[in-house]
Amino acid sequence: MIPPGARRFGLLAYGDPNIDLVFAVDRAPAADEKVLGRHLGRHAGGTAANVACAAARLGLPTAAYGRVGRDDGDGDHLVAEFQRFGVAPQWVRRVAGPCATALILVQGDGEKALVYAPLPGWPLDTATLAPALEQSRVVYAMPYDLAEFEVVSRLARAAGTLVAIDVEAAVAPGPERLAALLPLSDIVFFNEGGFRAATGQPPTPEHARALLNQGPGLVVVTLGARGAIAVRGEESVIQPAFPARLVDATGAGDCFNAAVLARLLHGDSLADALRFAAAAASLAITAIGARAGFPDHAAVASVLDTADPEPNNTGRVHGGISTP
Repeated sequence: MIPPGARRFGLLAYGDPNIDLVFAVDRAPAADEKVLGRHLGRHAGGTAANVACAAARLGLPTAAYGRVGRDDGDGDHLVAEFQRFGVAPQWVRRVAGPCATALILVQGDGEKALVYAPLPGWPLDTATLAPALEQSRVVYAMPYDLAEFEVVSRLARAAGTLVAIDVEAAVAPGPERLAALLPLSDIVFFNEGGFRAATGQPPTPEHARALLNQGPGLVVVTLGARGAIAVRGEESVIQPAFPARLVDATGAGDCFNAAVLARLLHGDSLADALRFAAAAASLAITAIGARAGFPDHAAVASVLDTADPEPNNTGRVHGGISTP
């Protein structure tokens, strides 16, 4: 295990932050269809950036690595938001053009549809990424570009930094892409749709465990209102969701993943980390915007004190995150 005090940051979030343009709709439109909506504002977002903010809010020393555009005021806003949450922005570079942007449609049931427009090119610059990795225990990325991710993984392994990835259907639309990503990763997070698309199977502990043979040491799958599952070594955990009023699901998975990493790096067992993360996610869905509901440690502890879905876990319990 990497000693907690040996590196400045527990988590390095790799990826460009973006501006979220959020609209409320009764339902997302189909092809060649128009629906009425209500503009809910412009918010700071981005998967890796959201994970960074959630982890920092929970007390994990966290840094961001990526780019913002310098052609408008959005870049200043995104950096200021990192600072507001306590995320170190020293490796966030300013580049020509507008910031990355996402259009988010929040439906009447709180679920969302999303269109993402990234910045062109790769965020990475090896001269700055290598030292950033050397100061971090885990790097977290959403690997849309395999060639880019291969470089990130290689540099992380050279630095002794664990690699955590977030797999959605857009990242791995089938088993071939997933097979390329797994050997490069130590920790793999899926949402339910991502797991089904990448594996062609429903998310079960048995199907998740089969992925451990391809490289990662830990696989976690979020299941929305049904909670989450995780497998590691001989251990399986099934964690129910905590009851909550769904307002906006944007960022809930990011909060969950951040909480899992924060607690494992703190030394918690896998079962305790998932229980904590489920409580954190139940708070994240109660406000509009990806980060508006991100809780601090005290808020999560309050949920754990008042409602207690116990995980169903089997096998041996191992505390913390171990190096490969």
